[in-house]
Amino acid sequence: MKSMILLLTLLLSACSADIGRGIAESDCSKIRNNADREQCYKDVERTFEHYP
Repeated sequence: MKSMILLLTLLLSACSADIGRGIAESDCSKIRNNADREQCYKDVERTFEHYP
């Protein structure tokens, strides 16, 4: 039972990271300045690189 709860927790955390990344990238796409937009994407990549 404990292993199932752990597995469910890991799956939910992975899903929430994907959702967060999608929201962040969506916000980046709204930036009109190309240099700022590229920096935003790099920041998102760096932020989420350690998530599963």
